[in-house]
Amino acid sequence: MVLTQGGAPLQASSDGSASPTTACDDTLGGALRCVETCDAPASSGRPQMLPRGSRVGDYVVEQSIAHGSFGVVYQAAHAESGKRAAVKVLHPELLFTREAVVRFEREIQAIRRIDHPNVIRILDCGQMDGGRPFFAMELLSGVDLQSYISSRGRLSAEDTLEILEPVCEALSAVHRSAIVHRDLKASNVFIAQENCVPRVVLLDFGVAKVLDDAGPGITAPTHLLGTPACMAPEQIRGQRADARTDVYALGALAYYMVTGKLPFLDATLATLLHMHLWVHPPSPSREAPVGPEVDEVVLRAMAKDPAQRYQTAAEFIEGLRAAVAAGRTSVLPLPGSPEERRVGAVHVEVLADCGAMEDPDDALLADMDDVLPLASRFLSARGFTAALETGNSLLFFRELAAPEASDRASRRDIVDTALLLERELRHRKGRDARVHVNVCLHAGQVLMRASEVVGGELMDVAAWAPEIELPGVTATQAMLDGLDLDAELLECAPALRRVARGAGRTRSR
Repeated sequence: MVLTQGGAPLQASSDGSASPTTACDDTLGGALRCVETCDAPASSGRPQMLPRGSRVGDYVVEQSIAHGSFGVVYQAAHAESGKRAAVKVLHPELLFTREAVVRFEREIQAIRRIDHPNVIRILDCGQMDGGRPFFAMELLSGVDLQSYISSRGRLSAEDTLEILEPVCEALSAVHRSAIVHRDLKASNVFIAQENCVPRVVLLDFGVAKVLDDAGPGITAPTHLLGTPACMAPEQIRGQRADARTDVYALGALAYYMVTGKLPFLDATLATLLHMHLWVHPPSPSREAPVGPEVDEVVLRAMAKDPAQRYQTAAEFIEGLRAAVAAGRTSVLPLPGSPEERRVGAVHVEVLADCGAMEDPDDALLADMDDVLPLASRFLSARGFTAALETGNSLLFFRELAAPEASDRASRRDIVDTALLLERELRHRKGRDARVHVNVCLHAGQVLMRASEVVGGELMDVAAWAPEIELPGVTATQAMLDGLDLDAELLECAPALRRVARGAGRTRSR
């Protein structure tokens, strides 16, 4: 397997997997994230973190490593054995919210029913003092598939097959346990490193459906469960999900792995859902050096009618295995190796107040729909090129002057452009106070083949863009290095600086 990157302990199950009306999902193609304001008090929705040394059952908290709308995941050590684990704890303000508690408990129930080496393992569960539920999972070291592809570009058909084989084995075990995952995507597939041997692990069962569970439902019929970029038509319609629902997501995941792009992308949630319901996905061979055999497998998996899809994960992987074998002799690679370029990037993300998305009105949705097209037109007119667009964010870039030591003027011009863009967005017509926009800048490397971005460090947006609302224009040190700008330190995002509006030629502090 080519994925051999190690890393600091990570637990990718940050519960960014609930409905677009309630979720905090910060992954590519995810639903609009709820806002956590940098300077907001704890009561405003910002996670109430447990301090280092707090006791959670038999575990002692060391640090937080992920958070979402339903809970926080901590790295913790067992008080007696010292063995580390990833401990997920429900937010205290959700303890008396029936849906949150039921969903938390069902995630535990779902994982515990499955005993498979490619499914995340639960070590313990219980309640803290005061009744907050928690569960401890194995702590994984490695990288999630989303981050890997974002930083390195699309995978070959052979490498895609090698990763999806254990994913399909895990899904087969999940389905045998009468469970549907309902949120299969790249960020929920983790490449763990164990004694220098990769282990593919399926994560995050926060919206999994236990088919033989007679308990009450956990959402209203109008709420969507899952990630819109990978959602099967029957999920969107609120119809019964089964193994074929996960097969649809397998097709979307395979498409993303071999092309580096999602099958459907649009700035508006409504249009994205419409595409999954009615539009046939494009053939992967239009975007990557794969043959018609791979096209046939992916498009069959993503058929609108579940009866027309592969009926099981085992059937899907068998079809992909045959397609890859046939394609080895029929497909020529794209000419030339990717070329590394240094660029400056502008990332724009739309966020909404958590409460506002519970029952969105026309004014809220209209404003959300306006932000990204406005930003796209503004940046395109100033010589920026689109590198990535999702349902609630976009990434534009412009090549920096060479050599690197002489690119200050290029970076300064990008900062000035971003300040003008932020002002334009702040004064947009029909602006709704419940809608917030992050504008973040970074300078780094991308991999390009011809005029197409296929990977690179800068494409790993999650590694440098903020996860919370940060008003104004923020930037990494790589973008601001050596520039005479007034830039404010941010305690809640120490890797970023906020550039003062109308910043003059004053020394940054």
